[in-house]
Amino acid sequence: MMSALSLLTIALSVILSAFIRLIQTMQLKQNVTNGFTGVRELSELSGILDPRDLQDVFGPPNMNRIWNHVGLNTIEQKRRLPGYLMTHTKLHWCCIAVAILAVLFHHWTSEAFLIIAALAQLGAWTSAARLPK
Repeated sequence: MMSALSLLTIALSVILSAFIRLIQTMQLKQNVTNGFTGVRELSELSGILDPRDLQDVFGPPNMNRIWNHVGLNTIEQKRRLPGYLMTHTKLHWCCIAVAILAVLFHHWTSEAFLIIAALAQLGAWTSAARLPK
């Protein structure tokens, strides 16, 4: 069993991380909806980390390196594991719920799920660090 301080610290970091990822995902999806699908939006939403692979999967961009013809449905169909970790909203909401439940109910299973949620958030940030600049 974790101490109360370590449990609260992990829970707060998971909640903060998930909220940041949710806000960032909403902003990326809004850019795609508005027709400003650049390398950053496409690679983060799809999880394709190599910019050369983006062209192979989604076709060539326009002159301004913007994929106007790519929508959210197309991106979600071609999504890979890093894309799920970085931008899957249900995953981040589940991490927030697990963190809150782990603080409210002190049990070894809730702590195990909190560790899994922390690892999912760590995977999301690790994948985001490998995105093209």
